[in-house]
Amino acid sequence: MFSKENREGNKTVKIQFFDEYEKNVKSKYKLCMAVSRRARELGDYLVAARNMERVNIIRPLVDIDSYDPLEIAFSEIKENKIGFDIPKEEEEK
Repeated sequence: MFSKENREGNKTVKIQFFDEYEKNVKSKYKLCMAVSRRARELGDYLVAARNMERVNIIRPLVDIDSYDPLEIAFSEIKENKIGFDIPKEEEEK
């Protein structure tokens, strides 16, 4: 993994390679869906934790030095900490 800098010189999300996730998620579409759903959950959790609110969302399942929900979600999938199934309705579309 490596960080990529945008035009303003700010660091963006670390670039991940699909080959690292292929054993856990068989297609790029499923990977994208799994990461986006989990990142939304983690974002809600991190906001609630910062505001000291109680929520029924599973905390991050990996130890990582980042507060970026996307990076945490990618790490959870890479370490096979979460599973993902697409509902039948979405597969048919």
